[in-house]
Amino acid sequence: MTATTVLVADDQRLIREGIASLLALQPGVRVLGTAENGSAAVDLALDLTPDVVLMDVRMPGMDGLAAAAALRDHTKVLMLTTFDDDEYVIAALHAGAHGYLLKDLPATELAAAIRLAHAGIDQYSATVSARVLRMLRAPASSRRPRPR
Repeated sequence: MTATTVLVADDQRLIREGIASLLALQPGVRVLGTAENGSAAVDLALDLTPDVVLMDVRMPGMDGLAAAAALRDHTKVLMLTTFDDDEYVIAALHAGAHGYLLKDLPATELAAAIRLAHAGIDQYSATVSARVLRMLRAPASSRRPRPR
């Protein structure tokens, strides 16, 4: 079995290195590198060509949403964040992200989500999925406008 390669982008060093270390222990996942912001993530992703980029939403300089948009034609991006916010979720979808996960999931579930995203199956935290579906099922007149 070939491992799914991943790049981890997060502005907090402890979080970034912790996620990379946990993922390195998971079967079927190989961490190619880490990035401290969106700009570094784009540069590294274009150089290392990971299967998936695990991207924080809010980072200094180029944020994760802008980086996801820049990478949409090059690799799959999974947003991994603490921000469980409708506007971020919608913005991530518009940026081309292949999922939106919250940082409270176990490492085994994160590794599974990375492998599934690489296989073409978008990944969303349960609470995020439920809210997106509620928004889509709501009458058009009650939907929030899309973020610009």
